[in-house]
Amino acid sequence: MPDLAPLLHAIAAMLAGGAAASGWTAAVIVANTAFDGLDHVRADRMLRKVISATAGFQAALLGIAAGLALISGARGAGIVAVVSALGFLSNVWTLAPRRDRAPEGLRKKRSTARVVAVALTLIMTLSALAAGVMAAMGI
Repeated sequence: MPDLAPLLHAIAAMLAGGAAASGWTAAVIVANTAFDGLDHVRADRMLRKVISATAGFQAALLGIAAGLALISGARGAGIVAVVSALGFLSNVWTLAPRRDRAPEGLRKKRSTARVVAVALTLIMTLSALAAGVMAAMGI
């Protein structure tokens, strides 16, 4: 197993880096492009769909990276990757449609969930990057 550990470290680092790149693309590049060229309602809808659609992919990449990191002995990277995967999956819950209605006479603000999802994506992107660096170093 000692000969296989550096290879598993490298694969885990690449997978965590891929999840970080996907998070950056979804939260920063798509958001800036959407809000620059579309009206607010369409940009908001598009960004919600992109974050929801990419969350499962990012979590899967980080789950595989966590498994490889834990198998190869990089416990720190594995734990951080698992936490990051759960954070990306929480975006699906954050952006899920709500059935509750606003009280009579009040309007419900829908942009708060999008802001939380983008912030959470950025935070989890940084932690996925940290997991990738830790996996590359074998920590």
